[in-house]
Amino acid sequence: MSKKQKGVMLILTLITLIGVLIALHFLPDTIPLHYGAAGAGSVASKYFLLLFVPVPAILYWAICRKLK
Repeated sequence: MSKKQKGVMLILTLITLIGVLIALHFLPDTIPLHYGAAGAGSVASKYFLLLFVPVPAILYWAICRKLK
């Protein structure tokens, strides 16, 4: 992995982290994960979104690896 790819992955992760942290300020404490006929089926904490912060960097890494 080149320095350029590592830099892009770091920038993607930081941008995503900043976006999620800003969104957390405006979201309610619990977020519905699934809606059914009876309403919200399951809920999670708003901090559950932090699990998705590295996803753009992982996708970038996978695409770059596939193109080699």
